[in-house]
Amino acid sequence: MTVPILFAAFMLMSMSFTLVDWRRGWLMAILCGVLQDPARKLTAGTPVIMSISIVAIYVAVLFAGQAVLQREGREFSRRFSSLFGTLIFFFIFLFLAAINGLFTFGIDQWKAPAMSFFLYLAPMPAVIIGYAFLQREEQLYDVFKFYSVVTAIAMIGTPLEYFRVPWRALGTVALSENIRFITGFNIRMLSGLYRGPDIMGWHAALLTMIGIIMTVRRRSFRSSWIWMLVTGWGFLNCMISGRRKAIYMIVVFVVAFLWRYFRQLSFAQAVSFGLLGIVVIFVITRISQDEESSVYTRGAYTTQEEIWDRLEGGLGVTIEQAGIMGAGLGTATQGVYHVLREDSATTLGWQEGGLGKLAIELGVPGLLSVALLGLTMILTMVKISGHPDVPGSSQLARAALFGIIASNVVEFMVSAQAYSDPVLTLLTAFFIGCMFATAALDDRLAAEKAVTVAAAPSTARLTAPVIA
Repeated sequence: MTVPILFAAFMLMSMSFTLVDWRRGWLMAILCGVLQDPARKLTAGTPVIMSISIVAIYVAVLFAGQAVLQREGREFSRRFSSLFGTLIFFFIFLFLAAINGLFTFGIDQWKAPAMSFFLYLAPMPAVIIGYAFLQREEQLYDVFKFYSVVTAIAMIGTPLEYFRVPWRALGTVALSENIRFITGFNIRMLSGLYRGPDIMGWHAALLTMIGIIMTVRRRSFRSSWIWMLVTGWGFLNCMISGRRKAIYMIVVFVVAFLWRYFRQLSFAQAVSFGLLGIVVIFVITRISQDEESSVYTRGAYTTQEEIWDRLEGGLGVTIEQAGIMGAGLGTATQGVYHVLREDSATTLGWQEGGLGKLAIELGVPGLLSVALLGLTMILTMVKISGHPDVPGSSQLARAALFGIIASNVVEFMVSAQAYSDPVLTLLTAFFIGCMFATAALDDRLAAEKAVTVAAAPSTARLTAPVIA
């Protein structure tokens, strides 16, 4: 009982802390996202509710920062008004999909579509949190640093699991071993302290991306070597997770980042990229040298046909099986079986890819509404990321956030079920908000200076009137 008591105490402390300062409370939510999985595995019965503990702190952040979030939300709607038309369009089809889900599951099992409906809506306020959080660019790098410290420490669990250290906090929840079968060899997928290899691989990929960003930002080896080590450490964990998706997230990030920032690369930054390439090659070489670990490098190989199948996500077969309107919310939502009756005969969807998941839950019209919303957002972010440096906002930060978001879009297409984890979803939504906030940082800086000048006492010399 010690672990759940300690974790509950941490939760109460975090929520109390959040009510005082919602921005630092968001950092506590990130820390909770790391601690909740090992705490669950160390608790008798591994209660599922502990995997969504971050939601409690998330709600506390929304409550504590409601005045600021409402104000920033209004500013967001004025500045990016084109998004709201497409968002309303999406809401209409989401509501119709919820009704469709009620017909599929039955009124008595309303919890299934209700749970799915909540999961679709829950990340949206996190976008406004990211938009309101970022008042200065340095705050973004502070989040990167905090996340890197927490995650780099948590990643120690992955090699410990690889070396078969006996500890209940290591490995996939409810599985002694998680094996991926490939013709000719098998891969032991590792989760470390996280609840599953997909979750661990996502965090390892994000840690690698942040290491790349911070290395390029430092511009010199003397100040960036620590971030090169972080990059190598993150990439090592990506490899031994056994999930190719994590590796390809990094590839997508690098391509998207360079697409938006290549013309701005200085010679020192180009050298940093070269050194990072050497670090990655070193990691791959070291893993390949060992007979046992070399399966991870061999398992990372994929064919062009397989990549297309992953991106397509079973869309065609889904439409054939479920029809144009799909089967409704909840039919492809991971974890929904927890709220269904044990004697339920409802067959849940098999879709793992994002397009297939959206097609069966929202139907083709709903999928098109999501595509329209996503296209509007991406086009807006392309414009933002291409804007050159301005006072208070650099193109490096905008291109970096664009790369992170692009990698998550591709990850969602190939593994939508991973985003049933609230940590992944909320962090991704937060970074989307930060991306939009970078378009307003120069205005915010100017407004902050104006307030400072207005509040400063006058320094003009006071002279007494001349009396004759």
